[in-house]
Amino acid sequence: MIIDFLLRVLCVSAVISLPLLFFTLLVSGTAMAQSLQSWEQILAGAKKEGMVSVIGPQGSETRDALTLAFQKKYPDIRVELQSMAGNQIGPKLLNELAAGRNSTDVLITGTTTALETLLPAKALVAVKPWLSGPNTQDPSKWRGGKLTFSDEAQNYNLVFSAYVKAPFIYNSNLVSGADFKSWKDLLEPKWQGKIALKDPVGAGGGLGNSTLWYFHEGLGKDFMRKIFALKDLVMPRDDRQLLDFAARGKYPIAIGPSDVLTNEFIARGLPLKHLKPETLKEGTYITAGNGSLAIPRSAPHPNALRVYVDFLLSPEGQLEWSKAARFASLRRDVSKDHVQDILVPKEGMPYPDISTEKYVRLREEIVEFIKTILPR
Repeated sequence: MIIDFLLRVLCVSAVISLPLLFFTLLVSGTAMAQSLQSWEQILAGAKKEGMVSVIGPQGSETRDALTLAFQKKYPDIRVELQSMAGNQIGPKLLNELAAGRNSTDVLITGTTTALETLLPAKALVAVKPWLSGPNTQDPSKWRGGKLTFSDEAQNYNLVFSAYVKAPFIYNSNLVSGADFKSWKDLLEPKWQGKIALKDPVGAGGGLGNSTLWYFHEGLGKDFMRKIFALKDLVMPRDDRQLLDFAARGKYPIAIGPSDVLTNEFIARGLPLKHLKPETLKEGTYITAGNGSLAIPRSAPHPNALRVYVDFLLSPEGQLEWSKAARFASLRRDVSKDHVQDILVPKEGMPYPDISTEKYVRLREEIVEFIKTILPR
């Protein structure tokens, strides 16, 4: 009796469950088809638009990484890329937006530009709504199991690569890294007239290092007053000039040049080296460098923008970027074999991440202080 009863219950359950299962599969399949169809529509729209306009960092290798592989995969979508320093991006974009004629779809730049210049001006839109493609749907592929943003709202400036900032670059024919155990060693008389620092009042490594000095208990304002008072300290705005000075030996110590350009100069066989971060007792910091993206208001090619961002954040796109920039991608499934070990963040090291909004907020205060101590 009991067995017959149980069999009848199972049969009834099966009769009820099978249609339910069929309905669930049908709905799931329909949703998947709609999702795929939506992406196909985006691809079709992108091909119709025919181009995507990108602002990226300086350097021929990163230019190639941000254009060639995408162009090969999507030959119907031309990439128009402008390579610009961070301090050039804000004026260009804000002027265009004010005139109602924005020509840029996506920015590949440092977080300082996004957080300090563009976000306060309401020039950016949230990134996540633009992540429509197959390569941006699984956050577990990224470090920490989530996408990383530099802004506190976790919306506007997506970080896709990071690295440990070498304290400075030096000409290995003229300077020995063994001479340095502290940032304060730069104050020794023998380095007078041999140091170039990237202009610290604009976006870039000069301001990045100044941020570290400013908040570090062992350095602070006292150290900054002393280093800015060094005899014949030069502070060029141009990264190539800074690296050229170091390579030619005119100023063999370069603090804060573009890391992308530095890696490019080193790859060309020039006698430049990174000072190892663990060399100095005060340490250094971690940063996104130019490895972040932001999307301006009124993107002129919205479909092509979605396709481009999906490719950039794919394993293929991230590997292209990582090889060119020579920094580690935050994607877990992208190799780091080509990245110098000193640039890869080490587990357990308490690096401050100065590319986040917490530290970028200090920049205005830091710049104002620097202006009060610069030689007149």
